[in-house]
Amino acid sequence: MGFFSRELRAGDHLVTKRLGYTHHGIYLGRNKVIHYSGLANGLRAGPVEITSLDNFSQGKHTYVQSHDKRVFCHKQTVKRARSRLTEDKYNLLTNNCEHFINWCIYGKVRSEQVSNVAIYMLSGGVSGIGSGHIVTNSILRLSRGLL
Repeated sequence: MGFFSRELRAGDHLVTKRLGYTHHGIYLGRNKVIHYSGLANGLRAGPVEITSLDNFSQGKHTYVQSHDKRVFCHKQTVKRARSRLTEDKYNLLTNNCEHFINWCIYGKVRSEQVSNVAIYMLSGGVSGIGSGHIVTNSILRLSRGLL
């Protein structure tokens, strides 16, 4: 496990960089990671699955995200993650890998990446969009698979 500066612990939140976003998973031990595969393996959305650490990292820099105020301990985090194994309800905007991880650790479904993109778009950060209504409707349509 050359990527990590300390021994990994079951229940650790792993983050690996992808092109334009970060991918999140929970370390299970024995070089296994549970994650919402989502778009990690292409354009077809995938389920919550267990994969090898190497497959999760895909040769990219991977690190442990610390959580000083986690609601669920490492053991409970693993149990919560496993309870959703094979779930196949991935949605980029409302149920992605980061939403899954935050639910496992905090019991709250949220994605900082999605929030940051929405804030950027609503603030006029996208060229040619002057109305937040257009962006909001586009985000809603995208989340429903209509775009």
